[in-house]
Amino acid sequence: MRERRQFARAEVEWPVTILSPEQHTLGQIKNISQVGASIYCQELPSAGPELSLEIQPPNRQSFIVFAKTIWALDADSSENPHCFVFGVQFKYISEDDVQFLGEIVSKQSH
Repeated sequence: MRERRQFARAEVEWPVTILSPEQHTLGQIKNISQVGASIYCQELPSAGPELSLEIQPPNRQSFIVFAKTIWALDADSSENPHCFVFGVQFKYISEDDVQFLGEIVSKQSH
């Protein structure tokens, strides 16, 4: 399968809280870039134009980004405790957080 990503990503295991008006869902970010992330979770957040994500990297204060869901799949893996995986594109992220993610990605690509 051809890689379609335009941006380098870092493999991580960071907790994330998916905040929507109807619910708060806990998930796990498995990879992240400066413009998006893949998130595993038990239940998909309700479909809406935008999600708020509270990302909780280790050794750093958590931060909020606004994102839209680009794709979603069943995570049919017996060793994976999560039922779904979905990809988001960040619509709003602070400059400091973009810089932080850039540093994480560049450390892994070297």
